[in-house]
Parts: sequence; C-alpha cells; structure tokens
Amino acid sequence: MIAILLAAGVGRRLGDDKPKALLEIGGRTLLSRHLENLAAAGVAVRIVTGFMAEELMAHAPGVASVHNAEFTRGSLLSMAHGLEGLDEDAIVMDADVLYDPTILTDVLALERGFAIDPRTDPGDEEMMIGVRGGEARAIRRGRLGGFDRIGEGVGFFKIDAASLPALRACMEDADPEGDYEAALDAFVGEHGAQFVEVAGRPWTEIDFPEDVDLAEREILPLLT
Repeated sequence: MIAILLAAGVGRRLGDDKPKALLEIGGRTLLSRHLENLAAAGVAVRIVTGFMAEELMAHAPGVASVHNAEFTRGSLLSMAHGLEGLDEDAIVMDADVLYDPTILTDVLALERGFAIDPRTDPGDEEMMIGVRGGEARAIRRGRLGGFDRIGEGVGFFKIDAASLPALRACMEDADPEGDYEAALDAFVGEHGAQFVEVAGRPWTEIDFPEDVDLAEREILPLLT
C-alpha cells in the first residue's frame, strides 16, 4: 500500500504564494499532519510535487517524491505522475484537507472507494459523489441527480492493484488539462466503488481564507 499525496498546487486563493500543503493550521502544516496520520496507519508515501518543490520536500526529509513539472495544467497529470510504475494498492489524497484520522483508516480498509459526507449542500466548488445500488457511480462538481444518495468527497480515493489498468485507461481518455476526478468519474461509472460515510467526523477541504478560519475555529478543536 502506498499513499499518493497530491501536493503540486499553489495556494493563491488563500492569499499565499506557497504550496497549499505548507499551510499551517494550529501551528502545524497540513503536510506534517498527513505524514503523521499515514505513518500511524503504516502506509508508505509518495508526494507529487510541483510549485516550490524543493521547499515542500524540505519539510518531508526522506519521503519519496515525484515531480510534475506541468502542475499548472491540471491535477490529472499529478495523479498520473503519482501512479506511474505502481502495481500495488494505493490511496490518492488531496493535500489540502484537514481531517479526523479515522476517516483515512476507514478508506484504507476498502477494496477501492471514497469517504463521503452527505451533510454537504453542494455549490459550484464541491466535488460530489453519487451512489446508486450501494456503490459509488459518479464523482462530479455541483449537484447530482438520479442517485440514491449523494455526498461530498473528502478527497481520498483508494484503488486496488487489480483495478489500476482500468483506471489508467480512463486517465488516458480524460482531458490532460482537467481535474483527476474526471478520470475517476469514468472509472466508477463503469466499475463502481465502495464508500464510507464520515458520520459526523470533523474534516474540511481548504481552498479559501474562510476555510482556514473554519479549520482553526471548528475542526481543529475536535482533533486535539
């Protein structure tokens, strides 16, 4: 098992000119929290770098990394770099998430699948997962129709080694300028995936300054 930590992006919407993974919440970077949680779960890590790669990796000595020099084009390329050459179970993780570590361990226990939060009322930014017949069958932004259940994706996707060729085929057909979730959408639309619900556990994705405030004020106190 290996974790592919997607940390190539820039935090400009946060008013920072540094990798989002180096955002500090409660005096600790998101990166350090990820690495601690993954070490506790016994999972190796491969960090996908892009913007300010050397500074990012200075905060993760000894951790494996792969560089996406085209990180401005879209996150699909980062996932492709992260999964390149792998033939083992993997969990693909967005680096801009603060979360209860039990959410991670629940996703790791799946054969393949997501963590979802059905409490979210989606806007334009949220990546929503649609469930039909007991399986996740779509992952797209905004409101979804025609599903038994929907929930916001926490930002983690577990993929089993046997399914990697099918996922890679979906990645090859997807727009290289786009989000990696487009490839996941095609994959789960054909093959399905499991899911776990966060069941009220604290987490947040951090894209905007108000997300930082939420993380500091509401999420962090529930994690310490």
